[in-house]
Amino acid sequence: MEKESILIVEDDRQVLSSFEKTLSKEGYNITAVDNIEKTLKLIKENKYNLILADIAMIRINGMQILEETKKISPETEVILILECGSADVAFDTLRKDSINLIFKTCEKDELKIRINHTLERQRLGKESLKNEIYKKMSETLGAIAHEINNPLTAIIGNAELLIYDLSNDNPIYEQIKAIKHSAGRIAEITEKMREVRGIEIKKYTKDSKIIDIQKSSKFEKPEEKTVLIVDDEESITSLYSIVLKRNGYKVDTTNSGIKALDMIKEKNYSIIILDVSMPDMDGHETLQNLNKYYSDKKVQIPATIMITGYDVEDVLKKCKNIGAFAALHKPLQISTFIEPVKQAEEFVSETTIS
Repeated sequence: MEKESILIVEDDRQVLSSFEKTLSKEGYNITAVDNIEKTLKLIKENKYNLILADIAMIRINGMQILEETKKISPETEVILILECGSADVAFDTLRKDSINLIFKTCEKDELKIRINHTLERQRLGKESLKNEIYKKMSETLGAIAHEINNPLTAIIGNAELLIYDLSNDNPIYEQIKAIKHSAGRIAEITEKMREVRGIEIKKYTKDSKIIDIQKSSKFEKPEEKTVLIVDDEESITSLYSIVLKRNGYKVDTTNSGIKALDMIKEKNYSIIILDVSMPDMDGHETLQNLNKYYSDKKVQIPATIMITGYDVEDVLKKCKNIGAFAALHKPLQISTFIEPVKQAEEFVSETTIS
């Protein structure tokens, strides 16, 4: 992740150098200025996450920089730098106005902590705002899609009736087909509006941007032919792994449902082969947690093949009821095992949302 950018404005070159070195070592992108004439130009031309400004500079003071920054870039955080001997009254007044302050003589660790806390608060604020915007946008798009789909249903339905009743040589036959085709395209757009998973923006004109419905409605795609085998029997995972690798699959294995929940955060598997009976977390609970994770993360759910050694039909039925692509009973012949895997891969490929 790219580190935040910080502008330091200080006419005391010793303080400026000290702050710059300390924060540069933390990996921040630092711009240090002792030339006050450049300050406002930089603020107007660049996007800073945070500005550190001396409150008592001669030609332009920190309060003026604070006011100008809030006009130009309200989301930019500003911390004002005070001399250690600043009047208590002035200090208290600034504190009451919720202005962020730090002394020039502060320790390096205090400076780093204050900067980190301020930027962390900014990150959380941005994330909260983004989530609120996304929620409102999803609600709005869903409502619009609903209102469009009502008349659209009538258009498509009546177009289909007309096509059914008209002969191919009727002069308006192709026109009705064109209407139905265009209505179908609108239906695809409204479907994407209901399936928005995030906020993607694209350029519309030279000076404006719009939401990219196509990209905003995409799920993150799984990696092709990647399989995670979850079984507490090492001989079983070894056997399945050999068979799958010989058929061109990339395979990871684990003996624990809990470990599987960690592994899916590192890779988007297209197929998960999951044993029903495991000691730490059984297959049913593991699958329910997997489905919740993928749904929350807006990642397409892999095809899950459940395997059980119990000869109980209810077990296999329960697997399918909680979202398994297939449920198989041990012992398995290689052909009996590999065929559902191929079908699962084909299913994932066909149903990947684009």
